[in-house]
Amino acid sequence: MRELIKLNAGFATIGQGAGPMMVTWKAGLFKNHGLDIDRPRIMGGAKGVVRGLMAGEIQFGNMAAPAPLRANLKGEADLVFLTGGINQQFILGRPGIHRWEELAGKKIGFVGDGGLNDALVKFVIDRLRAAGVEELRPEPVEPGGDKELEALLSGKCDAIVGTPPECIEAHRKGCAYLIDFAEFGLNYALGGIAARRDYVEQNPEITRKFIKAYVEGMHRYRTDRDFTIGVQAEYSGIADRSIAEETYDLTQPGMPPVPYPVVASLQTLIDFMSAELPEARNADAKKFIDDRFVRELETNGFIDSLASGRQ
Repeated sequence: MRELIKLNAGFATIGQGAGPMMVTWKAGLFKNHGLDIDRPRIMGGAKGVVRGLMAGEIQFGNMAAPAPLRANLKGEADLVFLTGGINQQFILGRPGIHRWEELAGKKIGFVGDGGLNDALVKFVIDRLRAAGVEELRPEPVEPGGDKELEALLSGKCDAIVGTPPECIEAHRKGCAYLIDFAEFGLNYALGGIAARRDYVEQNPEITRKFIKAYVEGMHRYRTDRDFTIGVQAEYSGIADRSIAEETYDLTQPGMPPVPYPVVASLQTLIDFMSAELPEARNADAKKFIDDRFVRELETNGFIDSLASGRQ
């Protein structure tokens, strides 16, 4: 019996983005590819994933892009994205607000942790100002989907950034989808699996095993609706299965069969960050990705074999 390689992995929050990692783990695919990984850890946000990777507490992490890009640009970390992921985001308005044009002079929830919420809030304020929507301003709210939803429904703020499954509950309570970040090319793009650059360079075979398992897990996510919904409901603590079902149905159609990091979207984010982060000026997003392992799986036929069932 072969000896498994012990590793640790983690993810930022219990939202949809962790779905492929949790499906991979729950389906036993890491073990099938020679890795012994305990249940992936919730790291308390993207900054927690960055800290965990740099400290060696975890070797692979799933997170949205703003925190690791910022840490890289400031010289606080040296992380690379190895895959893309799923990261579907919307702006939701409180009940009574139906169009983004109504956000002039209103407040949008702002977590203030340097993560994806903050980047998207700043991004949308900038874009709406350019479209003539003035004085939309950030309003501090507590982090966490339930707390952000409470702030929206109570009127503490007029809009929030939402992601499945939390945004589905908000929509059912009368909150309209005002903006889909897919309109800016940012959905299914701003996240994925990352690792320390030096760890990848020193452990290419381990990295290869992890990415192969993860790509197989993404295929399982895309093609096994019932299994994925069950995993989503379990790790997210969703009591209402219909919310897990709607999360899957919103997320699955845009998942690419070959999960490359999306350079153009990362570059859009870096260019936007350059307004307040001098280190981001003229930075090239390609510097922060290492897609060779996904590329290998595409060129050697492994991904095609998943689709055809020839494994």
